[in-house]
Amino acid sequence: MVGSADAQGKVRKGIDKEGIIGIDNGALRIAPLIEPGWGRAGIAYGPFERRNGRTFAVFMVNCHNTSQSENLRESFRDRFDRWLRGPELYSRMQRAWQWLLSRRKGRMLRQWRWWRHISASAAPVPRIDENLAIGWFASEVPADPLSEGNGLIMHATGAENGELWARVGGSMLPTIRSIQNLQIHYVVVLRERGAAYYASSVEGANGLGTYPNMRLLAIDAFNDEPSVHAGVFQAALGQIGFRLDTRIYGTRVTDIAEWGSWFGTAHAADRLEGSGVLSGSAADIGGSWHVGAGRFERTAEGAAAVEDGSLAVLRADQPSGLVHVVIQGGSHDARAAGLVWRHADPDNYWQLTASAQGCELTLHEAGSSSTIARTDAVRLEVNKLHALQVADEGNRFSLFLDGMLLFGKRFVDDRLSRATGVGIAVSAAHTGVRWTRFEAHPMECRLPTALDQGRPWWRLGEKDIVADDFEGPAGDLDGRPTAIGSQVWRRIIGDGHIDITGSGSARFRASPTQRSPGRLAYTVDWNHPEFTDLEVEITPSGTGPGQGQHGLCGFILWQDPDNYVMLNIWRNEVYDGASISTFFQLDGFEDLYDAIWANVGNRVYWGRPHRLRITFDGMHYMAFVDDEPVLYRALTDVYPDAKRLQIRRVGLLGNWEWGTDTGSEFRRFRARA
Repeated sequence: MVGSADAQGKVRKGIDKEGIIGIDNGALRIAPLIEPGWGRAGIAYGPFERRNGRTFAVFMVNCHNTSQSENLRESFRDRFDRWLRGPELYSRMQRAWQWLLSRRKGRMLRQWRWWRHISASAAPVPRIDENLAIGWFASEVPADPLSEGNGLIMHATGAENGELWARVGGSMLPTIRSIQNLQIHYVVVLRERGAAYYASSVEGANGLGTYPNMRLLAIDAFNDEPSVHAGVFQAALGQIGFRLDTRIYGTRVTDIAEWGSWFGTAHAADRLEGSGVLSGSAADIGGSWHVGAGRFERTAEGAAAVEDGSLAVLRADQPSGLVHVVIQGGSHDARAAGLVWRHADPDNYWQLTASAQGCELTLHEAGSSSTIARTDAVRLEVNKLHALQVADEGNRFSLFLDGMLLFGKRFVDDRLSRATGVGIAVSAAHTGVRWTRFEAHPMECRLPTALDQGRPWWRLGEKDIVADDFEGPAGDLDGRPTAIGSQVWRRIIGDGHIDITGSGSARFRASPTQRSPGRLAYTVDWNHPEFTDLEVEITPSGTGPGQGQHGLCGFILWQDPDNYVMLNIWRNEVYDGASISTFFQLDGFEDLYDAIWANVGNRVYWGRPHRLRITFDGMHYMAFVDDEPVLYRALTDVYPDAKRLQIRRVGLLGNWEWGTDTGSEFRRFRARA
C-alpha cells in the first residue's frame, strides 16, 4: 500500500514494517502491530512548504482511543484456552469445529503470534500510551511525533477512553478528555508559525464540532519547520490482545484560500503591533477596540499597558469558542497579562491572568469580583514568549498557559456564556509586558467543501414500533406482550430469567451471590429488517464498589442463531470506569477478542439510571449513553467480508463478559424505525 498512488495521483509515502496497511470496502485499514512503537506503521504525503492555510484533513475512526501496548496478565496457553471457550455457550470441541467452518481462520495466525509476543511470560513490552498521530511533521516518518511538527496525538487514559492532545510549542495541550470511538474529521491548518487544530463528528459527541461544522481545539503559535510532511501514524492498536483496526476513509492536502491570513477562521483578531493608542483603532478583523478602563498603546512588539487597571475589548458577532494571545513577559517583577472573554459590559466578564506569581481566574459579575481559582505552580518566566488560551464550549471551559491545563481541571460554568466581548486586561502598567497575535474564534466554523470527505454515519428512528414500560404483575417476562406493538417476549438464549417486578420495571433474577447463569436474551419479533433504533433505561445493581456487583446488560439484534450483534454495558469494581461493548456472532462463530468497545468513565455507575441506545442498519451501528454518542462501527470495519444483516428480532440481553449480571433493572424499552 505504501508507495502506491491514490485516485488523485498522490504517492502514498510512509512506512509499513509489518505489512498491516491495506484497503478494503472503500477505506484504508491499519491492523494491530505485533511490535508496537512509532516509525512502524503510517502513511505520509509531501514534502510541502509551510504556509498560511495549507491544510491536512483526515476522516477516520481510530482503532480504540485508549489503545496501549502492554503485556497480558496471563500465559499464551491461558489466553488460547479462553479464546477457545468463548462466551461459554458451547463446548471447546464445538467451538473448535465452528471456527474451522468459519471464513476467518487466517487472521488468527497473526493474533496468536501477537499473544505469544505479549504474554505474561514474554519479554516486557515497552509501555506506550500514545497510539495515533495526525498532522504535519518535519520528516516523512517521524521517530517521535510528540517531539516535532504540528500534530494531534491520541493519548490513552484508560477508564475515560482517549485524550486528544495538540502539539503547542514543545508541549502537548490536552484538548478533549474522554473522546469516544467515533468517526471524526481531523483538520490541521498550517500557519507561517504554528498551526490551528480542528475536529468534527456527529451531534452530541463530547468536545467535537457537529458535522458539517467543526470546532477549533487549539492554536500553536511557535513551531515553524519550513518543510513538512502530512501524515497519519500509529504506535499501538488495540488493547490487552483484542484486535481493533483503524479505518481511514480519506485524506486531503490542500490550500484553503479563506484561511490564508495569519488568523485563519477568527472573527476577531489583531497582531496589536504598530504605534498609537489602541482605543478606537481597527483590529485586523472584528471592528475597533474599545478601551473601557486605563490605556493601551501599540508598539512594534505588541500592545503595552500604560495605565493601571487597563482593559480593552473587541465585540465579536457571536460568543467565542477559543481565545488566544501571545505574551512577551519581560523581566519586571510585577509582570502580568490578562485575557478577557464572555465580556458583556464593564461589570460582567471573565478574566484569566498569568503573572510572575502564578495564574488566577476571576469572575466579574454585577460589579463585584471573585477569585474562582488560583495557582502558583505555573508562572510567566523572565523574557519568555508565552501563549494564553481559553477553550470555551458554552457550558464548560478550559484554560491553558503554554499548553498546560491550568488549575488541574475544566470548569463547568455557563455564566455569561452568551456574551460576545473578548480582549486583554492588566492591573499594573509599565511592566514591560506585551500582548501580540490576539485572536478569537467562533464556537464552530464550517468544514470547507474541499476538506469534506463524507458525513459520519448517522441515523435515528422516527416512530415507536414496539414499546414496553414493564407494567403488570410480577413474574417472568417470557410470554408477556408489549404495551405498544403487541409483540410477545420470548427467551431465545440462556437458562436465566428476566422478571417483571410489579413496579414498572424488569430485572434480572440475580444477585452478587447468585449471578445470572451465562448469556441470556429475551426478544420480540421485528418487522423492519433493514433498521432498528433501540433504547432502554438501565440501573446497574448496587450503589458502589465493594459490593460484588456487576452490571452487564444491554441489547441483542438478531438475524438467526448464527448471526447476531450484542451491545452491553460493563461495570465492575475491578476497574475504575465502565465500558460499552459490542460482540459479534457472525457466520456461526463468535470471537471474544474481536469485541469493539469504548470506555465511558462514570457515565454508567452502580445504582444510577442511564439510557442506553443503539441504532443499527444491518451494517453500521452507533451506541449512545444518555444521548451522547460513544461508539461507532461498521461490521466491515471488524470483518472485511461481513455481509449486511437482516434484523428479525430485537430485545434485552444479559451478556457474558468475564462474568454475568447481578441484578440490573430495565425501564421504558423502546424500539423505533
